[in-house]
This record gives sequence, structure tokens and C-alpha cells, in this order.
Amino acid sequence: MRIRTFRLRTRVSHADVDFLGELKVSALLGDLEQAAVEASADGGFDPARYNADGRVWIVRRTRLERRAPLGGGDEIEIETHVEDFRRARSLRRYEVGRRAGHAVVGAASAATATTDWVYCDVATGRPVSVPDEMKRALFGTPDVPARERAPRVEPPAHPPHGELEVEVRPSHLDHMEHVNNAVWADFLEDAAFALFASRGRTLGAMLDEGGALRLRTLDLEYLGDARLGAVLRVDTWVVGGDLATAPVLVQTARTRDGTRLLRAASEWTWRRRPAVLGGVPDE
Repeated sequence: MRIRTFRLRTRVSHADVDFLGELKVSALLGDLEQAAVEASADGGFDPARYNADGRVWIVRRTRLERRAPLGGGDEIEIETHVEDFRRARSLRRYEVGRRAGHAVVGAASAATATTDWVYCDVATGRPVSVPDEMKRALFGTPDVPARERAPRVEPPAHPPHGELEVEVRPSHLDHMEHVNNAVWADFLEDAAFALFASRGRTLGAMLDEGGALRLRTLDLEYLGDARLGAVLRVDTWVVGGDLATAPVLVQTARTRDGTRLLRAASEWTWRRRPAVLGGVPDE
């Protein structure tokens, strides 16, 4: 059976790069979400169809690996397909490559990712069964074998090494009026840099050394919604690696009453600052 594949071509906006000139993690996650929406529409299930049916897909978990930096102006191609369907869930895979002329320079040369989506009723917010019609349209058959998921992230039992409070602002909200999944990546990065700074690794000090720590992998599981005005605490643990060049972190986010909304694991790497302002950072 041939799996239905969709390709989205886009260009990295110079407004979406970070302090080294690399595409921000949150912006990349936004591009992946756009590819998923357009792939679904290409299969006959566009936002208007979901609205009429009173249904919505919500991201439950994202796993991302950034393999090579992308910079402002780079033309990229995101190839995506559905890996499986469960009763009310679906795993979608993405491969991101940099385009040169009419060709993609190495399949998944820039990044690879998966998102685990949950199919929900808009009125109740509860998961509902994925219809066979959708399975046929987006996968090719209603008989889709379920794939095993990666083990979930378990935060350490001891107190965190760092914490950061974040208040949810209007700019953080999406059309569902909760914090968008891509915005969470910014919260996690800010908390990580707060921890680094507490250990003497401020961003200014890193840049003076000719580079900075950047996310290489991210495993982010969403457990609940954060609404406008919520005050969240992001806890960060260092669980491995070299704090100076390649730390491994576990992070959680919770409300003031202790309700956990997110758990995540990430691996970081050192990126060298580009020699030319506006260039792509060196690996």
C-alpha cells in the first residue's frame, strides 16, 4: 500500500530566526502545524469541514530533532504523512529539507519530527473516534496498524535545579484561546536559559565565546490547557550531558495549584555564531 504524502514548500522568514540567525524552534513547530493543516485539507478535510462537523485535532505530543540549522531566506520543503490511526489519535511524521533550485538537498537533512494528535469534539473537548472516511482519505485504508509510542518523559523525584514563572498573555493564545503548542517551546527555552544564567552561563557570556547553546532535540507532551491570565511555573532539571556545551534537560510546567500541564525532555548543542551578520550559524 502506498502511503499518502504531502509536501509543503515555504521560505524561512528573517523575522523567525533567533539571536544566532537560526530558525526558532517555535517557528519550526508552527511550520509543521501548517503542513499538517494543508495535508489534511488536500485530503478533503479542511478547517471548514472540521468546523461543520464540530471536530478538531489537538496536538498531544511533539518529538523533534533538528539536524542542521536553517536561516532566514532558506527555502525549505516539509514532507509529511500519517503514520497511524488509533481510535481517537493519529501519529503524523514530518521530514524537513533545504531546497536548492528544484531539488531538496538531502531528505530530512534539516529536521525530522512526529506529532501525536487527538481527535476531539469541539463542544465537549472529549476525544471521539476517527471516522473510516477520514482514515481512507488521509492514509489510504481504514485498517491502519497502530504504532508503538516512545516511553513518556518522567521528571526526577528531587527538587528542580531551576524554575521560572510565566504569566499567559494574549499574544500566547491561539484560536482555541489556549497557549499554542509552539509557544510552549519558547517558555521552555526561556526557563532553560534562566537555569544556564544561574550557573554563570548567561547568553551574553555565550555570545562572547562565539556561539550559544541551542535545542537539538525536543520531546514535548501536553497534558492540559493554559488559558489567559494563568501563572505557570516551569521547572527544569539537568539530567545529563555537559552543561557548558551539551546539556540534557527535563522540564515540566504546572499551575499554582500544582496541576501539571506539560512535561518535556531536550538535548542541547553548541552552535557557532555565523561570521557574517544574517548568515546561518555553523554546526
